[in-house]
Amino acid sequence: MIRKTKQKTKYPRIVYALPIISLCAVMFLGGAQKAIPDEINLANAESYAPQTAYTLADPSEEQSSHNIYTAKLFGILPTKSVKSKFFSNIYLVPGGDVFGVKFFTDGVVVTDLSEVESDEGIICPAKKAGLKPGDVVTSVNGHELASSEDLTEISEKSGGKQLSLEFERDGKKYKANLLPVRSSSDGMYKLGMWVRDSTAGIGTVTFYDPSDGSFAGLGHGIYDADTELLLPLRRGAVVDIELDDIVRGRQGHPGELKGSFGTEKTGSILKNTPAGVFGIMASPPQTIYEKTECAAREEVTLGDAVILSNVDGRGVKEYAVEITKIYSGNEETKNFVITVRDEKLMELTGGIVRGMSGSPIIQNGKLVGAVTHVFVNDPTRGYGIFIENMLAEAEKIK
Repeated sequence: MIRKTKQKTKYPRIVYALPIISLCAVMFLGGAQKAIPDEINLANAESYAPQTAYTLADPSEEQSSHNIYTAKLFGILPTKSVKSKFFSNIYLVPGGDVFGVKFFTDGVVVTDLSEVESDEGIICPAKKAGLKPGDVVTSVNGHELASSEDLTEISEKSGGKQLSLEFERDGKKYKANLLPVRSSSDGMYKLGMWVRDSTAGIGTVTFYDPSDGSFAGLGHGIYDADTELLLPLRRGAVVDIELDDIVRGRQGHPGELKGSFGTEKTGSILKNTPAGVFGIMASPPQTIYEKTECAAREEVTLGDAVILSNVDGRGVKEYAVEITKIYSGNEETKNFVITVRDEKLMELTGGIVRGMSGSPIIQNGKLVGAVTHVFVNDPTRGYGIFIENMLAEAEKIK
């Protein structure tokens, strides 16, 4: 007896496979959409490609006024709409000269807590009140603090009576009641905390805008040395400085430029931001460049560049460097790595040293960024910030 069997067809397999293929396609396109930013800031949108597989198609007529581009996978499959902010026709004067900074905080910054030996025992009033290092005390009993001396005077005259403090922490405002303690060593009433109200240092001008006298420098913010938090600015002054020494950098020991502050105020600092300090100068800083076009981050490439710095007090000079790495993330100040190639600079400083922060970086005739930090274990290398990031902070001030 011969058993008849039904012949299997291939069609059911295809039917079962279709949902899997569709799911994979959706997941692939979803990943593609995440890989492409919602907004890009560039000089030439048509040439932009966040991945080699993607291109941006010209905007349609109804979208052209908004600079909306369509990202296409392999130049064919529409994937996502991208808004473009054109970064072009921005011309500024690159700096390179050093300047002195005198910085006064808005309130007083708690840098550390300390215990007070009293007749009642060893007590830390500030800790009992809930204060921590990094807090910014802005007022006591309703009176704004202008300096650490103000706080000391209020404490000593308190007679041990409770003080009402207002302070800021992580951008939020708080209140606390603090009871000063009489020290058994000197009889003074103390709060049990160390505070800072000012700092000073040397930086380098990144750019100057002759149209309004504004400038930017450092390429990074001014931070408290103990808490490593960005210092809140009450007022800041730009003063002249005379360089008189160079401490050369070596592995494990960053070098620095040393100098003497003058008495002449040459400008004001209006804003302290993670991307640098910004303000107004009374007169143009020394430079060896005319107005120079600023480059979008997409125009920064690996390869030769120069930095402008005044490291020996003899004026701004060009020094050869190489951009050896560019990061694709959204770091605020560490956007790319530069390596010093200039033998003269190596002889003078050993590489990048403190005080050179803010030195403008020029590549292919454009201002692309500024020096920010040195590699502690390799002074021949340092980080750079995109000029685009500095300009974004400058726009917030206007």
